[in-house]
Amino acid sequence: MVSRSSLLRLLAFGRAAEATSERDRLGMERVRARMLQLLARHEGAAFYRVAERIRYADEMESLWYLRQDLMAALSEVHGEVAARDAVEPLHALFKGLLPAALTAAPARPRVPS
Repeated sequence: MVSRSSLLRLLAFGRAAEATSERDRLGMERVRARMLQLLARHEGAAFYRVAERIRYADEMESLWYLRQDLMAALSEVHGEVAARDAVEPLHALFKGLLPAALTAAPARPRVPS
């Protein structure tokens, strides 16, 4: 027999999972919209391919890795520095929506003094 408190905990967990998935879905759509906005002013096959991949990405991790394709497409037109400046603000949109290890900055080697 299942206790009443166990059943209530199970139901509460289900609601928390729904809220989390809704938050994740909204976050993913916000990231996707911003990425597509960066591509919207451009034409050409390279931009179209990247936009399609972004549009149909079904996981937040996919969008995280597509930043590189976005950066490459923008770099061809604007140069690397301008592309990096455009893509950098996306990182804040990913905060809390990906595993911490994926977004952690790589350790920088120490330079002896």
